[in-house]
Amino acid sequence: MRKGPTLTVLVFAGAVAASVPAVAADASLVCVNAGRQYKVGDYACLPACHGRQRYARCDAVAAHASWTYISNVCPIALLAPTQPQAVSFAPVDAVMTPLPLNIALSAISPEIAKEISDLGKRGTTLAAR
Repeated sequence: MRKGPTLTVLVFAGAVAASVPAVAADASLVCVNAGRQYKVGDYACLPACHGRQRYARCDAVAAHASWTYISNVCPIALLAPTQPQAVSFAPVDAVMTPLPLNIALSAISPEIAKEISDLGKRGTTLAAR
């Protein structure tokens, strides 16, 4: 009875079994940015200082997912915004009814009325006074 090949088969099977969880662990690694999950190898624009964005790749580093910065400029930030082809001004309909508003006005005193009239004749406004 030969024991050599059986031992070799067991060692090989053990090595394969040990490597399967490592592959499964790599598949479960994700990087997170702004609530979105990215798989290892995916790219994203990450927020940086002063409203800028940096281009980064999700990598597996020491059995953990981590962002690796690729560039200080995000490629999407280089695209010019598209201009609208045509503008249409659609009428705005408002479902409102005017509310009556009673405002009690008092008469202007004769002295103030004369002062306002004099300012108008001189071309001076009340704000300039």
